[in-house]
Amino acid sequence: MSTETHRANEFDLQEVGKTLGFYGSIAALVIISFFPIIWIFITSLKPSAEAIQFPVTYIPQTITLENYRTALDQEPFLRYLLNSFIVASGTAIIDVFLGALAGYALSRLRFKYKVHVLLIILFSSMLPFMSRLIPLFKLARDLSLLNNYLGLILPYAAFQLPFAVWIMQAYFKELPDSLEEAGLMDGLSRIGILFRIILPVSAPAMATTGIIVFIYAWNEFLFALTFMTEESMRTITVGIALYGGEYTFPWGTISAAVFMSVVPLIVFMVFFQRKVVEGLTAGFGKA
Repeated sequence: MSTETHRANEFDLQEVGKTLGFYGSIAALVIISFFPIIWIFITSLKPSAEAIQFPVTYIPQTITLENYRTALDQEPFLRYLLNSFIVASGTAIIDVFLGALAGYALSRLRFKYKVHVLLIILFSSMLPFMSRLIPLFKLARDLSLLNNYLGLILPYAAFQLPFAVWIMQAYFKELPDSLEEAGLMDGLSRIGILFRIILPVSAPAMATTGIIVFIYAWNEFLFALTFMTEESMRTITVGIALYGGEYTFPWGTISAAVFMSVVPLIVFMVFFQRKVVEGLTAGFGKA
């Protein structure tokens, strides 16, 4: 009896050790992942002199909000945020709409060369962005789209459309055929079935597509720097990058601006994380 009790205790200790090891690894991963954001926040609370002093102080000796006031007052920070929001939202709306149309056709309709179309869409997403910069810049200049929201929205939407199509078509494959059969019996067309039946039950895929496309457009730098030359049209990434002066680099102000621009995205992702996971895992259970 004592031997069995001893084995049971050993088993319990092993389970406790595995559990502690698992959660300890998760905690370490979370800390490592969020450390840059935590460090940016700490730096944003330091005075200018302390932000650049050596050795580094991991806890601010003096806490100040002056960097946040500077970021909001001396630069058109809110204008940069508005520009990024308009560009990112427009890109997400276009890609969710077009991705739903193309994804539905590729997943539910039967036509020749469907696999080839999917492969072409996949290969188009592999082209490096740098190779598209100069041709698109010339096109935007000829169409008077420089310093125009559409000058960024249209290229961003084109770049992320393959991703949107793949996510949507993978999710649509998982939906039962009975949904469409019921719609056809009610006299709905294919478009009617898509908008009145399929899309209302496809919130996870739409949320995943919209959020990831939104974050991409929000964070993109190269095209925004090239296409938006007027200060009033700069996005948040370009605006923050140009905060530095000729002889100084205000680390505290930049840290405050970066933190204010990142926090809304984190809150957004945390709020929709369940739908994002559901959308990204759609299609994996079906051959």
